[in-house]
Parts: sequence; C-alpha cells; structure tokens
Amino acid sequence: MKRTVITIKTSISLCLVVLIVLASCKSQDSTSDGVNNVSDSVRKAQDHVDSLRKTHYLNNDLSIIFLDATSWIMKTQMAMTRAEIAGNKKQMVDSLVINSTTGDTLCLTLRRMYEAGAVFATSYAEKDQYRAMREPDSSKLWLQKYFKGNTPTQALTTLQKFQNDATVINKIVRR
Repeated sequence: MKRTVITIKTSISLCLVVLIVLASCKSQDSTSDGVNNVSDSVRKAQDHVDSLRKTHYLNNDLSIIFLDATSWIMKTQMAMTRAEIAGNKKQMVDSLVINSTTGDTLCLTLRRMYEAGAVFATSYAEKDQYRAMREPDSSKLWLQKYFKGNTPTQALTTLQKFQNDATVINKIVRR
C-alpha cells in the first residue's frame, strides 16, 4: 500500500514537471504544426495527470467535496439574502464575502470542486472551462474577480451559477 502511494505521488510529480516544461516551451517555428505538437503534448501529459488523479479520488472524497461546496454556497446565499433585505449595498458583499474567512472557505471549496470537474470532464473544452474557474490562485483575488462591486442580489446570481456548476460537475463525476 505504501509503495503504491509513493508510486502515485512520484508519477504525479513527474507528470507535473513534464507539463510545466512543455507548457513553458514555445516553438521557435512560426508554423502552426509546431504549436499544435506542443499543445498535443501538453494535452497528453495533462490527460495522464488526470487519470492518476482519478485513481486517487475515492467516492467518499468526492462526496465531501460536493457537500462542502454546496454547504458553503448555501451559507453564503443566506448571508446575501439577509444583506439584500438589510439594504442591498455593494459594501455588504465586500465585508461578508471578500474580506471574511467565509469567503476564503467558499473559494477553497469551490476550487476543489472545479478541480474535480476538470479531472473527470470528458472534453477538453469542459476541462479548460473548469480549470479557468479556479483562476487566479489567490483566494482574495478569486473572490474579487467574482464578487467585487456586486450588490447582494448580484452575488446571489453568481452563487446560483456556482450551485448549477456543482450539480453539473457532480453528474460528470458520478458517470
């Protein structure tokens, strides 16, 4: 068992290094064939990393990811609903989501959910879409990207989109 875990970790590390090297390499060629070959190589490396991650996920882990995401979305929706009733002002979203530990936890749980979606997605378009939802890396910047300048009503719309994504990704994972 220990040997298998070490082998998986080593394989993931090796694949990530290969992925980083391939992603950072740019074809000196100006032809599109060189670019497509690098892109294909990066896709193959990412597919290999995703297959290793799939074996790493357990059903229990996946259930926890979706329960956490749904729970934090609902908690944030309740806070936004109260803020909407209290005045529906933009600074309310900043204090309740962007500048709070609640927002940080929401960000982390949603990023885990989107990573699972990227790993289990069947098309490259879906994989890219879910990986893009994890950007930027900083939770503060991520929260600002999706909530800065929003009223509680707008924040509720964003949270509903995240809830819809959770439902779709859960279906993808459970196929």
